Amino acid sequence: MDIKASDQVKETIGKRGLKIDDVMDVIKTAEGSNKKVVDKATGRVIAKKTINNVTVYADYNVEKGILKSHANVNSAYSHRMTIGKIVNATEPSPWTCAHCNAQAYAGTAEMSYMGVVRNGPAIVCPKCNDAWVEEYLATKTLAAAEGLFEKKKA
Repeated sequence: MDIKASDQVKETIGKRGLKIDDVMDVIKTAEGSNKKVVDKATGRVIAKKTINNVTVYADYNVEKGILKSHANVNSAYSHRMTIGKIVNATEPSPWTCAHCNAQAYAGTAEMSYMGVVRNGPAIVCPKCNDAWVEEYLATKTLAAAEGLFEKKKA
């Protein structure tokens, strides 16, 4: 599978301290394992992989050609919190868990960082007991919370 990212996306990925090779690893792992969520209406995919205690996400679309597939990266982001068990699944989301083909839900999952555990919003698959964090949450709320926890520990 070829993986493509525009210069603007590469710049954003770099500003977030991520490596394009790690994003490619996330996509290749997700495509091989089918552990990802897919918005079937748009074809948009969110996949994740924990690399060196950081959960790296790739937001991408797949184009399938006659001989080869291409992943077009829309964005990538990360967080250092560990996602634990699903607390609840409140309402259907536009996402489908590709692993079990079940409806994914907007819900809440346990998130821990530096020994502190809190519940936070996530896309959850109750059947697979897996959860994903959307970009707005990882880049704003989780990043701020991680900074506060680090400041308190310093």
